[in-house]
Amino acid sequence: MKITIHTEKCLSCGMCASIAPELFSLYTGIVTLKREDTTYTEEDKKLATEAAAACPNNVIEIAK
Repeated sequence: MKITIHTEKCLSCGMCASIAPELFSLYTGIVTLKREDTTYTEEDKKLATEAAAACPNNVIEIAK
């Protein structure tokens, strides 16, 4: 799984970080990934998909 974040469209609402705090961070005010894509577990994949679906501006893109 590969996660791409289109930060130029990010509203910094924090929805992704609230759903998957172990994957996403808003520490700098812009969403960033906390981990490399080679370390994702099945649970991470589930949470990332949920976060992407909940994103109000569709900035999280997930490729399998």
